[in-house]
Amino acid sequence: VLEGIRNIKEWGYDLLKHDFTTMDFLGGYAFEFKDFMSRGKKEPWHFSDRTRTNAEIIVDFYKDIRKAAEGVVIMGCNTLSHLCAGLVEVQRIGDDTSGVEWERTKNMGVNTLAFRMCQHNVFYAIDADCVGITPQIAWDKNEQWLDLVANSGTPLFVSLSPDCYTEEILFDLQKAFQVNSKQLDVCEPIDWLNTKTPNQWMINGKIRSFDW
Repeated sequence: VLEGIRNIKEWGYDLLKHDFTTMDFLGGYAFEFKDFMSRGKKEPWHFSDRTRTNAEIIVDFYKDIRKAAEGVVIMGCNTLSHLCAGLVEVQRIGDDTSGVEWERTKNMGVNTLAFRMCQHNVFYAIDADCVGITPQIAWDKNEQWLDLVANSGTPLFVSLSPDCYTEEILFDLQKAFQVNSKQLDVCEPIDWLNTKTPNQWMINGKIRSFDW
């Protein structure tokens, strides 16, 4: 793993997405673990070194990656939030949004941004996941998600399907990236006690409404 990271660094990449190692370690997702954490979820499992906890071993792994990728920005994804804090610059804070199912973007994007924004620039810069621009998602919905992330003060990532290069979308993207490049905005969900996908947001002192 570390040799691969050093190669990537030597090739000139300055952003590395470190993804899926929790699954590699434990064989499942956190919501699947009930009585114990185990590879394959069928029987108790442990690392070969019984003198250290799982957390100690995983943190050492993160530290080794951080050292091997010195000078490279690391985005953690499927990495354990409290263990990678301070060892990644950016953290994907939720499950994947979608360019196919709008409900998934609401649940995994809007919801995640609302309830974990308090960690932004405290543990790391938070990434609420991509704006997935495809023909399957109506632009009047996706444009709102783009607008919210762009004005949230958190990093903005976009996945743009080649068949969605319309003048309207490109104009909105240009405006969003221009705003987000500064990341000086202050954004806060207002109605978070009443819904899991807040519609009311305070952005730079002004309340804005979104129709999810």
